[in-house]
Amino acid sequence: MSETAKVSSSFPRGSSGGELSPGTRVMVHGIRSEKDINGKEGTCIEWCPETGRVHVQMDDAMKALRPRNLKVMRAQTEVNEMMNRVLTVFESADSNGDGVLDLNEFERCLEGIGLGKEYVTAFQMAMDKDNDFEIDYTEFTSWALGTNVPGKRTRLDLYWPKKRDVKIEKVDDDDTVPDHDEELTEEDVIRIMKRPLPDDWPTHGIAIMNNARARFPHYPVEGIVWSMKRNEYVGGRVLADIRATGAKEVHPCRTTPLRASEDAFPAIYRNISPEGELMVYELRDDSTFGAMRDRKVPPMGVIPRGEMFTVYEVLRGAEYGFCFGRIKYKGQESPTTWVVLGLLIERGAHWSIPDTARKPSDLTFSDAERMNSLW
Repeated sequence: MSETAKVSSSFPRGSSGGELSPGTRVMVHGIRSEKDINGKEGTCIEWCPETGRVHVQMDDAMKALRPRNLKVMRAQTEVNEMMNRVLTVFESADSNGDGVLDLNEFERCLEGIGLGKEYVTAFQMAMDKDNDFEIDYTEFTSWALGTNVPGKRTRLDLYWPKKRDVKIEKVDDDDTVPDHDEELTEEDVIRIMKRPLPDDWPTHGIAIMNNARARFPHYPVEGIVWSMKRNEYVGGRVLADIRATGAKEVHPCRTTPLRASEDAFPAIYRNISPEGELMVYELRDDSTFGAMRDRKVPPMGVIPRGEMFTVYEVLRGAEYGFCFGRIKYKGQESPTTWVVLGLLIERGAHWSIPDTARKPSDLTFSDAERMNSLW
């Protein structure tokens, strides 16, 4: 650790008598010029005797405040523990010991918390306040002891939480990652990461993991875990966070067969789509259903409004309830193409009744009218 990275042992005291050393968590009070920051918490970064002010990292900015306007919120023992952790993290990343993190050292630092190179620029901009393309100890401390969400944990606790002793039973030596369409268990995640799950891993964590993997099949499991952690395990925010990295996203549309009390297919239908033509699509994988529904893939043909066609199977999407029909199209030997039939509509019985109570005659859709069964 270089001499410039060390901090002084002489610090002022706040309004409550607590020492305002770097890393001390404080609450602001008594400010007249910016009353909106009164009551907010921040972290002391450094003491500047020349100005008589303490530099405090708030949620969105660094403030220079007088000691009398700061009330200590954490015990000194906790402050010292946090500063030691920051120093340990910084020194482990500063491989050449020059007191700054260059680009290569910074990349390795992010790799250590499961983040790839796509995060380097964003994190560097957040820390590198003097724009010299290096992260010094003061810049790193300021960032690490700040927080992404007011009132929540510091980034130090978020990305480098206190280690706990967890005994993990090794199941096997297979460290391969299952295909994205295979759901992981928590044991799979631990095996792939080669480390325990985060301390605050919630009961619904594995559901968020599997949903993210379905959307971003090539995104590393470790990256998903850390995205979940920094977004407080809110599924929508996790997907948005991964999407912001530019990762390739697919839109799976999970489907289930639509059945009736009797054999319902094959059957003849007529195009009644209010938009006119029904688009005919080739199915590549499950993501194609969502793309068909949203018209994001080019069709291979069309069925004019009013024209008849034969449906051999119907699948209903789990997300919005749109139904998809498998049909033959222009000389195909077997039914391998699909159309969007639309929503199942009420006809003789409500659409939400159990499959076992639904009659084939009930299977009319918003874009396709059932004419008769071929059985």
